[in-house]
Amino acid sequence: MNLAKRLGTTVAATALLFGGLTTIGAGPASAASPCDARAYQNNSSAYGYFFGSYNLKTRPAAECSNVKKFSAGTKLYIWCYIYNYYGNAWVYGRVEGTQTKGWISADNVSYEGGSLNIC
Repeated sequence: MNLAKRLGTTVAATALLFGGLTTIGAGPASAASPCDARAYQNNSSAYGYFFGSYNLKTRPAAECSNVKKFSAGTKLYIWCYIYNYYGNAWVYGRVEGTQTKGWISADNVSYEGGSLNIC
């Protein structure tokens, strides 16, 4: 299953469940950059495989720096996910058999099983 579709279903269900809640008195949002540092944690048990040859990124956006390029079929242990500056789902994880970690668009990784939690 496509990971982005899996995350979309999870978010839609959560929105229905908590749809009546609103934030009162929220202050103005600060200007953010797509490549600003993002918090992450290893709080999921999900894993998946790269659909093609892709770079892991230092931050969750295509224009951010590359960590390293991996080929199709590379297994990624997914630590958590977020919606980036543009509203797209990205996951943070570690490549199997390495200590290489980074961000990748959820559109580029399969979902094979396990829990998926927000960072």
